[in-house]
Amino acid sequence: MVLSRFLAIVVACAMLSGMPAQANEVQEINQQFRKGDLPGALDRANRYLAKNPKDAQARFLKGLILADQGKSNDAITVFTGLTEDFPELPEPYNNLAVLYASQSKYDAAKNALEMAIRTHPSYATAHENLGDIYAKMASIAYDKALALDNKNATAQTKLALIQEMIQGQPRRATTTKSVPAPTKSVPAPTKSAAKSTATEPAPAKPLPATAQASTAIESAVTQWAKAWSARDVNAYLAAYASDYAADGMTRSSWEAQRRERVSSPKSIDVQLSDMIIDQQGDTASATFRQAYRSDRFSSTVTKILKLTLQNGQWRIVDEDSK
Repeated sequence: MVLSRFLAIVVACAMLSGMPAQANEVQEINQQFRKGDLPGALDRANRYLAKNPKDAQARFLKGLILADQGKSNDAITVFTGLTEDFPELPEPYNNLAVLYASQSKYDAAKNALEMAIRTHPSYATAHENLGDIYAKMASIAYDKALALDNKNATAQTKLALIQEMIQGQPRRATTTKSVPAPTKSVPAPTKSAAKSTATEPAPAKPLPATAQASTAIESAVTQWAKAWSARDVNAYLAAYASDYAADGMTRSSWEAQRRERVSSPKSIDVQLSDMIIDQQGDTASATFRQAYRSDRFSSTVTKILKLTLQNGQWRIVDEDSK
């Protein structure tokens, strides 16, 4: 578990889902932000807020944009204002904690997360992030203890355990539900099992065609997420069809944008869950929950990927989030 992974900024529309519908202008700013046009989205948000200074959703979006641009102090100012004007919302507190932690201000981060939990006791993200903060603070404390007494074996053991927890293996990438057929394959026999009988074991019964296709589709989506998490731009782009074009952009323009957004963060972690696959011949769709975290931004959305079979490989031809 790496500290930067707990960036828990949520999409503005999700944060304010309980509020009245916002103007189309704010929705368009959000779309512009999600497409990666940060300067344009920020300029548009500022112009909108000049006329609507109390609009919480637009202010939240502005905070997201500033954080994604690396302007942490400006983003802190925005989210602090939101906590003052809308103290019932936990997300601005959580985002403040993320930004404070990125500046190694762990006490301030802890206080902000405690406020988020006080506001919304069932806010799981804040509880998880608070645990990460406590782990980091414990690591610092044990490290200081060892600096004062490098023979303290107990502190050495505790520090090693904390560091292992912070820097341990990422969580399991996917928990999937596939339709229309089960996708679990039959495991191959081990070498010891093969030697235990004089006769050659019968070959495993092949999976039905639909199950094989579901397995291949799930694997393609999982590999796409792994390439994204590893910031392996070439493998990430290879997951898309050769004629893929997002939002009317040319393939070359889209690739340039994605190369920048995948390679720029210091860390990325993409977790998939609740995957449902619907396959019809050479086309398919995969619907799942996607939790994205980087050192700059994070969100949890429902993602829908449409895929097609090209040269024997499933490739992404369209994607949508909601």
